[in-house]
Amino acid sequence: MSERSLPPDEAEQFWNKHGWLISGVWLIFLTFPLMALLEEPYPLPLKVLGIGLIVLFAVIYVRGYARFSHTVGHGGTRSLEAYGYFAVLCVLVLGSIPLLDAGVLSMLPFISSYAAFLLRRPAVYATYAVVLVLCFALPLIYDVLLGALFLIGLNVVLMVVYLITVMAIERSVAAEAVRADFLVLSEQERMARDVHDGIGHSLTALNLKAQLALRLIDNGKVQQARSEVEQLSELAVAALDSVRTTVQGLSHHDLAEQLAAVREACEANGISFTVIGQPDMIPTRWRSHASWILREALTNVWRHAHASRVRVVIGPASLSVDDDGDGLQGSEPGHGIRGMYERARLLGAEFELGTSNLGGVSVRLTFPVTEGDQR
Repeated sequence: MSERSLPPDEAEQFWNKHGWLISGVWLIFLTFPLMALLEEPYPLPLKVLGIGLIVLFAVIYVRGYARFSHTVGHGGTRSLEAYGYFAVLCVLVLGSIPLLDAGVLSMLPFISSYAAFLLRRPAVYATYAVVLVLCFALPLIYDVLLGALFLIGLNVVLMVVYLITVMAIERSVAAEAVRADFLVLSEQERMARDVHDGIGHSLTALNLKAQLALRLIDNGKVQQARSEVEQLSELAVAALDSVRTTVQGLSHHDLAEQLAAVREACEANGISFTVIGQPDMIPTRWRSHASWILREALTNVWRHAHASRVRVVIGPASLSVDDDGDGLQGSEPGHGIRGMYERARLLGAEFELGTSNLGGVSVRLTFPVTEGDQR
């Protein structure tokens, strides 16, 4: 199944899991520098060195895509690791010029591709400018302009194709974000109606209890009236707690902002906070729910766990929160845990609560995936 034929959510999953395979298709263009290297009358050790540089170039190129393909369509990454891979690729290209002469032009599409799909826009423009200069400067320096016209044209065409493709993917991601916001708004409106009906039911029950208590007082049955007032108080607390939990669940949270907020709260409480993975690894339609689960899990840690360490692991279809606190200790699930279970059930997701390998509690949410998301 092609990436274009997938629905928006599945397309995002496709890039998260298989985007690096697309980069591997273009490795066929490395046959040009390999053939040029083999045809030159270089000593065998020099040829072996050149082949090693080209192989290293291919490995780093694919590795970069494998690590950061989930950022495609999101404006590129700010990760220093991604820019480190890119710097190594550039050094390898420049280092190959003495061996390949103008034949190094066949390696430049990889530089353009890496920048266009994985890096921020300023880095893309700078890369394109340098590549264009090299495309014309190297053939002129080595006096092979006519022979290099194909590679020059190939570089220019591919740069345009890369930009158009990236813009198309970005529009698709933006459209999916709008769609996700619309779905959340629809859910909010539906649940708001349910909350309204629930409040009406609770108020009716409270009113009946209050009237009964008043009649009992009028009849001098003070003890029975007191019992009814106590029940009325319990009903009010339960109704308030239910409304609060539901309204909190209605909020549309940004996962990245939630991570920043809980990190700040953990640091304020002297808790070590570690995040493995990135928020945009989770498909757009699940991020608000993942944010809600994250907040609820951390709230339980702060209130009950007495933890000193928390670890959050984010994957393309999962979110887990582990702590080194007191653990479950056979306690009955509270509203927070029941709320997480219920939200996961409504989503068709899998919620697991158990013992963490850090020694405390482990909370794991696994989102449903489709056949299009599997290898």
